[in-house]
Amino acid sequence: MGAQLNIKDAETIRLARELAEATGQPITQAIRAALERELQRREEEIQETIRRVNEIVAEFQHDMPEEWRGKTSREIMDSIYDEDGLPK
Repeated sequence: MGAQLNIKDAETIRLARELAEATGQPITQAIRAALERELQRREEEIQETIRRVNEIVAEFQHDMPEEWRGKTSREIMDSIYDEDGLPK
């Protein structure tokens, strides 16, 4: 038994038909290709975000004070502030 997808939105159906006609593909193939492209685009976006975050982390680590290297954020905060949260 095949899988089913029941689309009840008229605009979505119109867009699917328009895409299928424009690409010369059956509707199912056109929808599948569009979904695959969107998933690929999202994955690339996620990977780009991860790359940028890693770049920021590397820059921060490069510029951080030597005495903070190898310490947890808790250890760093404890070295800066007393038990009342005031600067030491």
